[in-house]
Order: sequence, then C-alpha cells, then structure tokens
Amino acid sequence: MYSIAEVQFLDQFTASGIYAGDQMVGFAMFGIDRDDNNYWIYRLMIDEMHQGKGYGSAAVKLVVEKIKRMNTNGIPTIMIGYNQENEGARAAYKKAGFMETEIAPWGEQLAAYKLKAEVH
Repeated sequence: MYSIAEVQFLDQFTASGIYAGDQMVGFAMFGIDRDDNNYWIYRLMIDEMHQGKGYGSAAVKLVVEKIKRMNTNGIPTIMIGYNQENEGARAAYKKAGFMETEIAPWGEQLAAYKLKAEVH
C-alpha cells in the first residue's frame, strides 16, 4: 500500500503488477531518481507463495527491458538496493547483469546495471 501511495508523488516513476498469466505474483516500482538522475528500481517484490519459481528473475529482465525502451534521455545506469542477506535477490540481479557496488547508508547492498548508449 505504501508503494502505491508513494508513486503518486513520484512523477517519473512507474508502478506495475507482476503477473503469471492472470494471477498477480508481485509488484515493481521504478523510475528516475531526482537525487542522482539514474533509473532506480525502488521495489521489486514477489509474493512469498510464488518465490523460488523464477518470477523474480523474469521480472528483473522485464523491468530492465522496459527501462531500456523508456530511456530516451541517455541515462547510463539502473540502480537497485536489497537486503545484504537476500541471496535470492542477489542471484537474480547478478543473472540479469547487475554488478554490486557499495553498501548504502541505509544498510542495503547496492547494485548497478550499465545501460549501453544507443547510437542513432
């Protein structure tokens, strides 16, 4: 509920359900963070009943692809933060191409995905 309320005040963010067929299995929220002008995945959550089925890895890839399509202004990086002890998240993000960077002041492990510059 907090994320749905929060996205109302983040004009450059998108909130999206994650579905397996007709069933909602998770939630994602992402967009351009005004603090560093990078894309950030603020939320990527898979319902506990659906974890371990590959939905998280698939969702990360879909969010990255959506950001790539949205990235008309050449933003170079997608950032994400996650609990340092969440090995499932670490594996899903690494598999999608994220590289761990540093520990955030709020305690999360940060990881970056470098977007390739499009040549037009």
